[in-house]
Amino acid sequence: MSDVNLAKRSAEILNNCLYANIATSRNDVPWNTPATALPDNELNFYWSSWRLAEHSRNIAANSSIFMTFYDSTRARGTNNLRCLYLQCVAREVSDPEEARKAFGLLYPGESVELTNPLDEGVKRFYCAEPKQAWLNCLSEKELEPDTLKMRTEVPLDELRQALR
Repeated sequence: MSDVNLAKRSAEILNNCLYANIATSRNDVPWNTPATALPDNELNFYWSSWRLAEHSRNIAANSSIFMTFYDSTRARGTNNLRCLYLQCVAREVSDPEEARKAFGLLYPGESVELTNPLDEGVKRFYCAEPKQAWLNCLSEKELEPDTLKMRTEVPLDELRQALR
């Protein structure tokens, strides 16, 4: 499959999966949490979370995160090219304009009360910027004893273009 097709497949996954698994860690203790995370046109992912949640505190201490998007309703063993892996750098959103952008992306047309998402409020917006992306390139049914690689890299520029 060509890189362009890999990018299109990745964009399809992102267009159909609202939820990400966001893996974080602090002091060598891993944590994984599901969250609605949506990309903007530059492939930055936004979500809102309680600022004292374990994953939020982990991001404050360690900005390296890992995200996955996949269709959890698919039949077992049919996951070939159906899971997107993203190595990212994450941060709490502190800029008011970026917070408005995140709000519009996550809550389009909704009237959601997020009191003081930049000050003393209990919720915050977070942003993850991908540094590398992969699709799985084998399903579990295709594994062999000598299998060394199950993922293929997706060029981020091509993924950005496919999302637009």
